[in-house]
Amino acid sequence: MIRDVSKSRIVRFRELVSTLNVYFISPKPATYEDLLEVHDESLLRKIKEVSSLPYIGFLDSGDTVHYPGMFDDILLVAGSTLTAIFMSRFFDSIYIPLGGFHHATRSRSMGFCPINDVNLAISRLMKMGERVALVDVDAHHANGVEEMFYDKPVLKINIFAYDGKFFPGTGDYRRRGKGEGTGYNFNVGLPLGSADDSFQEALRLLDVVEDFKPSVLLVVAGVDGHKDDGLKSLNLTTNSFNLLGLKVSRLARRVNARIISFGGGGYGPGSAPSMFSFVKGLMGNRSEDEMPTQDEEKKAYVKKLVDLLLERLPSSLE
Repeated sequence: MIRDVSKSRIVRFRELVSTLNVYFISPKPATYEDLLEVHDESLLRKIKEVSSLPYIGFLDSGDTVHYPGMFDDILLVAGSTLTAIFMSRFFDSIYIPLGGFHHATRSRSMGFCPINDVNLAISRLMKMGERVALVDVDAHHANGVEEMFYDKPVLKINIFAYDGKFFPGTGDYRRRGKGEGTGYNFNVGLPLGSADDSFQEALRLLDVVEDFKPSVLLVVAGVDGHKDDGLKSLNLTTNSFNLLGLKVSRLARRVNARIISFGGGGYGPGSAPSMFSFVKGLMGNRSEDEMPTQDEEKKAYVKKLVDLLLERLPSSLE
């Protein structure tokens, strides 16, 4: 549920981030027509209809809840994304705490994602003539984004927990794109339980962003890989998210790209501090608030996978 699952972490995050030199922007809700850019009308009609019901239920196979007034919340989430795109003309980096719904497809809600605001961001930016790169480190593979832009020249780097069964079960490293998108799809599936050292190893792949030279760098900085998250998929600390923020901010400066980041997943007590650590990294502040975690065996596997992906770059990224 957008309201209940996310409210506590957003409130706590705002308390933390208020200590930094940041601006808060009030978003304008998106319109029904905005959502039609990336979703079938049949799906939107269904969501709007169940949002008027006086009870809680499920939109799909049982992992995406609907509740009274949900459609208005969805419009605000999508509107936050569109507001961020507009405001990126004036700010180098914008962070959307309640964004990053990357599982929904054009016709289906899934994985806690009634819609896909990441797809909306990519679609709208491409229509504006922007060159778009996406870095997604949520613990779950961005299947909805991969499906919609698999054959498009959008650089997509996914770092996530993977064993072939962990939701959504997609993200095979051999899926590299097709057509105009050939070579622009990178999947780095971390073994379940991977630690900070494996995550840092996977971040080497982000150097590809510099060769791609995007005008806008989107980042889904999901923090559900934190070791205290209820899903227990990865064994990361806040240090990993801080390093991610530092890495993308440096890359963006080198290629003169604007950054739009999304909060993504995160369902445990470590969510707000991890989000805060990421934002500090975006602002160039290094922090190490927890004892780093390690797993040499998993790190060695990730190193081999990243090396393999870097060996098979399209000519435009070499």
